[in-house]
Amino acid sequence: MSWKQFAIRDPSAGGRQVAALFYDAGSKQFRISIDKSADISKLPISLKIHAEQGRYDLDGSFSMDWVRARICPPYRHNISGILQELGLQEYDEFDLIMRTEGKSLMDDLYLTI
Repeated sequence: MSWKQFAIRDPSAGGRQVAALFYDAGSKQFRISIDKSADISKLPISLKIHAEQGRYDLDGSFSMDWVRARICPPYRHNISGILQELGLQEYDEFDLIMRTEGKSLMDDLYLTI
């Protein structure tokens, strides 16, 4: 496996990295690792609950769910138009999260390389 790494940053923490998102293109798997020095009280609930329990390296299932919660679902009305607008030929979680920089209405987190 060859994992690519992306910083999950929080603008309310001055744009500081609070976690890392890893992606393996061969297996299409994601992994999240929460920064142990991050202020747990300021993490969004999706990450905070794990850090409070001392779980900083999150499994592939949770990580994929986290990614999917930040992008439009494949069954979304007019998904083909959304993909076309983003310049994508087909639905792919990695491509979608990269095109949107991981931004979501749920929190202020975003991704950087």
